[in-house]
Amino acid sequence: MLLQRLVEHADTTTDVIPAFYARKPVRWMLDIDSDGVPRGDLVNTADKDDPNRRFGAPRLVPAVTRTVGISPTLAVDNGEYVFGWLAEDAKPARVAKQHEAFQALIKDWAAAEPDGPAGAIDAFYRNGHAAALARPADWGRGDLIGFSVHGVYAADTPEARRFWAAVAGDRKGSGRTGLCLVCGQVQPLLKTVPQQIPRRWLPGATQNASLVSMNEAVHGYELQKFLTNTPICTDCGLKFMTALTGLLSDPKHSTALAGQNARLAWWVVGGSTFDPWAMVEQLDPTHLQALVASPAAGVRTFVEDASRYCSVTVGGNVARVVVRDWVEQPVRQVKDNVRAWFDDHRIVDAWTGEVVQIKVSQLARAAGRFEAGRNGGPGTWTKFGASGEHRPPDLFHRLLGAALLKRPLPPKLLNHVINRIRIDGRLDPARAALIRLALRRHPTLPTHDRERLTPTLNVDNPTRAYVSGRIFAVMDDLQRTVSRVAEQKLNTTFAERYFGRAIDNPQVVIVAGRRNVQAWLKRLRGPLRRPTWSQAYERRLDDLFAQLDAIPSQAVLTDKAYFILGYHQQRADMRAERIAASANKKNTDLPPEPVDVASPTNLEGNDA
Repeated sequence: MLLQRLVEHADTTTDVIPAFYARKPVRWMLDIDSDGVPRGDLVNTADKDDPNRRFGAPRLVPAVTRTVGISPTLAVDNGEYVFGWLAEDAKPARVAKQHEAFQALIKDWAAAEPDGPAGAIDAFYRNGHAAALARPADWGRGDLIGFSVHGVYAADTPEARRFWAAVAGDRKGSGRTGLCLVCGQVQPLLKTVPQQIPRRWLPGATQNASLVSMNEAVHGYELQKFLTNTPICTDCGLKFMTALTGLLSDPKHSTALAGQNARLAWWVVGGSTFDPWAMVEQLDPTHLQALVASPAAGVRTFVEDASRYCSVTVGGNVARVVVRDWVEQPVRQVKDNVRAWFDDHRIVDAWTGEVVQIKVSQLARAAGRFEAGRNGGPGTWTKFGASGEHRPPDLFHRLLGAALLKRPLPPKLLNHVINRIRIDGRLDPARAALIRLALRRHPTLPTHDRERLTPTLNVDNPTRAYVSGRIFAVMDDLQRTVSRVAEQKLNTTFAERYFGRAIDNPQVVIVAGRRNVQAWLKRLRGPLRRPTWSQAYERRLDDLFAQLDAIPSQAVLTDKAYFILGYHQQRADMRAERIAASANKKNTDLPPEPVDVASPTNLEGNDA
């Protein structure tokens, strides 16, 4: 089914690479006239300052899988084939044969297509111009060299495409005709899959990789080599390899992050214009608004019902493609899954007070180690793939699967995120969103408890760990207020000092913290002359303690998550209340928002 969907995509997409071609950097170009006379020296097309031309100008290049045999390509190849140049460790006899094979292919092309550029290139060799051309000092063995005739790139002309399709088809064909497993038609069958996928699109690959390869008898069913027991016709083989390579190289249809062990590519067949990437990663407001509004408006089209979302996750193992996952679902179902994804992870930002959605890549990034900035400067997440990132290697794609397909989250994700919060002393919207997401999708969570896990503060949530987190947030806010009024700089806040311990055992920290609370309240009432503020804090804490029959101790995993969520949402709610009061939109008994706060601390991070 995977190959069939790739063939369908190749039949419908407008960006189709010709049969047996690939897009590669061609570093050197030689322009000749119609008589084969060079119109100048070799031109270096590489530009180190341009990422797209670092190794040469990208061009369509004739390409088939080349193993140990001598197999020239048409009108563009490396220096050994095109000019017979010897690298330091090259074998002279083999290079001579490669060069002869390249010239013979040009001669056959000139005979088959006399009206194209082949005659000029054949004359270039026949008249001895190749031997007179100087080799550039910075030539590399892997550099591709191409011809142009009067400025027209020879390898991508109609004459070249026709001739190369016939040559490559003969090389890769099995000489048999049979029923193709992909299209179900009786067609000429392939001997091997005609093209390889460049290793840069396959995490883990050390060479260009083949999708299907049985080049030894022990690899195949009944000790049969090649595609003997996997009949695939030439047309389908070209289409699915072209489609897969194109998808993996297209940033609009694929993604991978450094250090993650796979690359995901997706496409839609059936006519729908649904773009899942714009939903869960780019967070395009137009797409999100349409997604949320469509159920209420009763919008449902036949095209979406008939369209299918497809995705394949691949990695590499030396020179083999590893298909880690293949998915096909109706577009309508995927849209429902994305709506549920946003419902489950949306979270209030404790710094702005707004409810936000988080990109999938940011959720994966926030699950890694956080490196605090020096001298109070802003910190940063450890980069993907860096040493000590402490981030699950497949997390990004597991989260994508949860977003688009409503798959279960990794079982250890909740414990992992809580440990990182404790170790880093860092809680920001992305980590809070992961906590809420993991709780709402916990397999044993009752429905009524799931509905209590709202994006913002839920004052009706009676869970003891959640209320304990709220109490801890009020205590921390009280200490900050006392310090600010007294104009005393806090080196370490109550939350920064005790947050990790409170996650594991709220009872110990809160009971001990009540002694500090009494001292802070006394200072507000007395020397600092803020009795109304003292009463406001005391009233809030009394109301919260009244909701507890006991303060939890030795918290289990879900209790730890509830505590973190309660702390985050209570802190956000108090800040939002102050902001609204300062704008005359709400009355509050809390102290006003300080005007000299420049940026959030670790426990107030807002870099989602």
